[in-house]
Order: sequence, then C-alpha cells, then structure tokens
Amino acid sequence: MGSQGQITLTADAVTGVASGDRIEENRLPALDAASSEVFEAYEALGHAGPGAAWAAFTGGFHWAASVPAAEPVEDAVSGAPSADPANGGHRLSGTWHLSAAAREARWVALPTPAQGGAMVFVVRRSQSAKDDDGFRLHDLFVPTGLTSYLAGTPLGRQDTAYVWVAAMGMALGSGRLLLAGHERRPGHLEGAATHLAVLLARERETVRHLLHHSPVRTGGDEHLAERVKRAADLAREVYAAGYRDSMPGTTGADGHASPPEPLLTVGAPLIQFARFATELLPPQGLTDRPLTDEC
Repeated sequence: MGSQGQITLTADAVTGVASGDRIEENRLPALDAASSEVFEAYEALGHAGPGAAWAAFTGGFHWAASVPAAEPVEDAVSGAPSADPANGGHRLSGTWHLSAAAREARWVALPTPAQGGAMVFVVRRSQSAKDDDGFRLHDLFVPTGLTSYLAGTPLGRQDTAYVWVAAMGMALGSGRLLLAGHERRPGHLEGAATHLAVLLARERETVRHLLHHSPVRTGGDEHLAERVKRAADLAREVYAAGYRDSMPGTTGADGHASPPEPLLTVGAPLIQFARFATELLPPQGLTDRPLTDEC
C-alpha cells in the first residue's frame, strides 16, 4: 500500500485481542505535509491503537530504505537467510554480503523472506561475526520495532524528519492510551500515573509548539533529534511503569493480581522505533525546506 492508500484498522490490531469491532479509517499524512500535521495524525493513531499505528506506518512506508543494505547470500551449508517468528519479533539466521556503504555503517538493513511478506531487519553491524565483506548471523533476535517491509513506499534521507515526527507521535500517543487504561483501574500506578500523565501532556504541548513555530529540515537537525529522544525516553518510562504494574505477583487495591496488559505488547514496537529513530536515520545537512504551518 502506498502513502495515499486508505487504511482500515481493526480492534485486534489495537489491543491484540480478537474482536469483530472496527475503528474509524485513517489516512497517513503525505510526505510533504506540515510537520505539525504529521505529529497530530500519528499521535492520534498511537492513541487509537498502538498495534494499528505500527501496522499502518510499516504498511505504508518502507522506512529503512535509506539504511545501508546487504545482499542475502545462499550459503551451501545453511541455505538462504531466514527469519523465524518469535515473541516480540523474529530470530534471524543466514549470510549477507555487505556493500561498501554497509561496511562503514553502524546499522545495516538485511532483506529477508519472512512470513507475511519480504521484510527488512535492521541490526547493528557489530552484531555479526567478523568476516571481510560478509555478514553472518545465527538465531539473532530482532524486535518488531526494527523491521520494515519492502512493499511500502521507500523513504529517503530527505524524509528523515517525517519519520522522526511520526515515531515521536506514535510513541507519545500510545503512552497516553496506556495511562488512560490505568486511570480506569483504580489502585494501579496511582500517583506515578498522574505524574507521568502530567509530563506526557507537557511534552505533547512542547512538541506541538516547536512544530508549529519552528522550521523543520526534511533531513532532520540536532534540535529536533534531541526532542525525539526526550519524547522516546518519556514514553519508555510510561511503558516501564506499566510493566512493573503488570508483573506477576503485583496486586491492585482489590487484592487481585494485575492482569497482563495487551497494550504493552502491541505498543512495544513504537517505543523501540522511537528510541532508535535518530540513530537509524541520523540528521542530514540538507537544504532547509519548511514543513510547518508557520515559520
């Protein structure tokens, strides 16, 4: 599906729980949309459902297209590279040939056939066994938040700011949803949730102000990168609190054990992606092209 395609989001994509209900259709913002519009759209997607937000983003865009790539090699012993589904991601095995750019890169993109379509797994170059221009992996776990699909519209380095703002929006939106869920469960997190909700609201308003009133480079810049990192760290803190609340043996005010939180599982890719977005796609020294409503 391209960037202009219509996306239907189902309730099971939101929570990981099967349901016949459907939520309102959403359209991904165009690559040349104002950065404030991009943030609002993806924050709303993350809040409507983290799983659906990630499916929409990776279904619409091949975000890892500009990450230095390696070519899969069919090894005489182990065969072609493979990706086996695992809880929270995939386990990757195989051999790839590194391009000149990939040999110098911190992160490399590994195209691999997988269940559900041709995927690209992004890993640190240091995670491979040393081998001149070869890249060998055996049963390496790659989280869902570091995967992309070849079927999506490929994004270039000129789209870096779009990706950053989308990542920031989805992470903050999903954190807001998670906190809202705890507010409906008295006795869980309580003061911590209130404090995090205040911080989250402040961060959202700060980001909105920044994107409305400051020019944003399409290739990103250090100022925006720092904002993305702050937002990602705050969203991680929200999820960490949620994990602590859902640990076995944790009890609520009613004395019953806290049930596992499906949102923690389906929202994890958004947190992973936001955490590494500025490393995966670092700022580029490109000519300014305003993406904002006001400059």
